[in-house]
Amino acid sequence: MNYSTSVTAIDPPLLAGPGQLTKANNINIWLETFGEKENPAVLLIMGGSCQGILWPKIFCEKLANEGFYVIRYDHRDMGFSSCFDFAEKPYDVMDMAKDAVGLLDSIGVKKAHLFGVSLGAFLAELMAVYFSERVHSILVIGSTCDIRPMNRAYADLPIEENAILSPPAPYYLAWRKECIQFPPQTTEEKLARRMEGWNRANGQIVALNEKINQEIHKEFLSRLRYPQGMHNHFMLLQHESTETLVQTTPSKIKIPTVILHGSEDPVFPPDHGEALRQAIKNSEYFLIEGMGHIPNDHFYDFYIDILKRQASIL
Repeated sequence: MNYSTSVTAIDPPLLAGPGQLTKANNINIWLETFGEKENPAVLLIMGGSCQGILWPKIFCEKLANEGFYVIRYDHRDMGFSSCFDFAEKPYDVMDMAKDAVGLLDSIGVKKAHLFGVSLGAFLAELMAVYFSERVHSILVIGSTCDIRPMNRAYADLPIEENAILSPPAPYYLAWRKECIQFPPQTTEEKLARRMEGWNRANGQIVALNEKINQEIHKEFLSRLRYPQGMHNHFMLLQHESTETLVQTTPSKIKIPTVILHGSEDPVFPPDHGEALRQAIKNSEYFLIEGMGHIPNDHFYDFYIDILKRQASIL
């Protein structure tokens, strides 16, 4: 398949609110920075179908106060970044990794620490291998070295007999199926559905801060210009090229790597984290009791301590 990103389907509107638009990898990317530029840079890479604002502002400010130059951004097809007609202009995870590298170019950051979640973890891993000169270290949450069990479960296909890693948890698959069969109609229903899904992704042990996340998901919906973009990210994950890169990239990583995996991750259960640890030689691995698939405010200090250690600013 020949991938091209030279033409965007939908140009971003005039920007409203904080942050800025920059040209990266020949498309427009929204980003927001926190802290002083002379400090060590940390690029926060959110998961699939996620906007950059799902890295809470309170976390970004806390990280900046600890001595980092913090960057959060919208992936292509999300928020204020350029959107695509995926059928006409398909793209793959390598294109999205190049978006992140182009973003760093556009703001004059030569090298950064990367903190990636889920799809964002895959992108961090790709950058660590194919753009290693731009990466100091990577920290990943909710990652894996095999997305085929997830993809087959999402497609409602039986798990392969020779599958080594677990499929997503039934309670998470049930929520996703309900979203497809009975899409929410009103703003209130959309917010309730998003909150339910985010809480399920978080797991059932350590609750999220309800007030902070309610505000974030309201903002998410207000910035959702192109709902098709979320489906585009699912198609991206299901493509054979993505499955192959997720499998083959980890063993090539030489950059210092810390893997965090939640005991309650419903998308990639804990055996995925252990498999990734084995694939990335010399990586540091923590199985976090009570954590799910996404960052949780309960663990912010732990994340920051790891980043400070990686940046040697403790």
